Amino acid sequence: MNLRGNGRFRSRRFVIVAVIAIGIVAAIIAAAAGGGRSKKTAEIKEGVAFLKAQESKDPKAVEQVLTEQKKAKMQAERAEMQKKLEDGTIDVWSLFGDSVIMGDSRAVGFYTFEFLPQSRVLADAGNTIANIKDHEDELVQLNPANLFLCYGLNDISIGLWKTKEDYVKDYASILDELHKKLPDTSIFVNSIIPAQQPAIDSTPAWGNIPEWSDAVHQMVKEKGFGWVDVDGLVSEHQDLYDPDSIHVQRDFYPLWATQMMLSVYDEQQAQGDGSEDVVSSSDDDAAVSSESIVSASSENVASSSGKSSSTSS
Repeated sequence: MNLRGNGRFRSRRFVIVAVIAIGIVAAIIAAAAGGGRSKKTAEIKEGVAFLKAQESKDPKAVEQVLTEQKKAKMQAERAEMQKKLEDGTIDVWSLFGDSVIMGDSRAVGFYTFEFLPQSRVLADAGNTIANIKDHEDELVQLNPANLFLCYGLNDISIGLWKTKEDYVKDYASILDELHKKLPDTSIFVNSIIPAQQPAIDSTPAWGNIPEWSDAVHQMVKEKGFGWVDVDGLVSEHQDLYDPDSIHVQRDFYPLWATQMMLSVYDEQQAQGDGSEDVVSSSDDDAAVSSESIVSASSENVASSSGKSSSTSS
């Protein structure tokens, strides 16, 4: 018999029943004190009726209902957050004040298009994950709240890693080392943006990008780091590729940045970090929303735990 498990269940049942009881008492007191508007009274009565109805239910069933309600609320809040980012109510670039982006020539666009200062974009053409160590001193000095990694294009094409398994193994070690040096930083890995067919025709290795990206995703998930899925954006905006079929145009970067910040938001929600503070309904509160995402506890994401022959970008 698992005594710990049973004890945890009894404790949870007691807590649920206690919460229900407290809720009923609070609702009755509020109703008595308010004596006000009929709408408010009706809402209170409805709430009391709901709480009373839960008393006779299995605590597990009650917990499931509450979990589903919380999930629905979080989904609605995320949709609101996304809308504010997309319509400009919240300036997505203002959320990157305490973040750093690292990567290859694709990441370089964040500063060459003047979206972010170069000091916050540690990226160069031809870079792979093997170059991350070149910036360790800068990273430690910056000690960002969030670190976004945007690698893969050169990693796959230049031949330093013969298999995706070798690549994932090295990537995992690098993430672990980053975590040791930046224990308070939330680390996010971006999916590898695929190349279009003309580029694959000239460099067949790029046809393996989806497969390698999936392998990296699995490792990131297992180790508890953040993941930024860019695949949906790429599929929707095929017209925003450059003529070389591997780089993206200026208009893609705000979309990419929004996806990064939504990933930060998702991680915060997964860790239960006060969704009410992240999304708000007024323009004045939008500023608060921005600060909440930028400075939200880095503990919410497991702030974590190379190589040559031809093309580099």
